[in-house]
Amino acid sequence: MSADPSARLSGEEIVALKFAAHRQLSRWASKPELSAHQRAQRAALKRAVQVLQDKALAHGCELRARGGEGDR
Repeated sequence: MSADPSARLSGEEIVALKFAAHRQLSRWASKPELSAHQRAQRAALKRAVQVLQDKALAHGCELRARGGEGDR
């Protein structure tokens, strides 16, 4: 991975993402009805929050694009 600063999230940035995600999930929780698109986004955001909760990410992480199907 290159030293490109945009390819890395700091621990502070991860905390900010978790905050924003929880805030949006709260907004959706108070809505009586969500569109199909919003339901899909909510499910994706819940999965993202689960990943961000990993203690291994507390000090930051590198971002990289996924390759082919075997790259998970």
